[in-house]
Amino acid sequence: MVTERVGWWRRSRWALLSLLVLVPAAVVAALSIDAVDYLGSRPSVVTTVEPGQRADLSGAQLRVVDSWMAPWDSPAGERYAVPEGTALVSVTLELDAGAASEEFRCSVKLVEPDRDRRWTPGYTDTDYFPGRDLPDDVPTGCSWAEVPFPFEVTFLIPEDAADAVVIEAFTPDQLPRAFHLRLS
Repeated sequence: MVTERVGWWRRSRWALLSLLVLVPAAVVAALSIDAVDYLGSRPSVVTTVEPGQRADLSGAQLRVVDSWMAPWDSPAGERYAVPEGTALVSVTLELDAGAASEEFRCSVKLVEPDRDRRWTPGYTDTDYFPGRDLPDDVPTGCSWAEVPFPFEVTFLIPEDAADAVVIEAFTPDQLPRAFHLRLS
């Protein structure tokens, strides 16, 4: 009795062909779910707010009170030791979150809308109105408090972005809706 010997490639052809279809399909399915989540979590429906005007963030009111910039080659840039080729941007915001829920929180970033570059704030202390009828537990960022309060955010950005930046503010529950607050 003579038996024909079948090679491994021939015995495995259907399994290999199914892998050619299943692996790309699995990758596409996994990436499409992530892409939908990513696009839904990114601020993309933008309302521009002029200086001094207020943005409504889930019942809280946010506005730019003041802003200033210190390029590296200016006297202020030298005083703050701003690295060459960059600019320090300081923005004072006022938040009135008394009408919002106690779980209220928002994100604040500096954005160059034309080039879609974003910067998160650095750490800074808030000491604008110490002892002026504010409770001891007033937060220093974009979170709930019973009374309106100011807070400051600072950014170190490339010098070429200094003239085209806005504050982007949003709450996770309103995404993809966001506000671009123009600096004063």
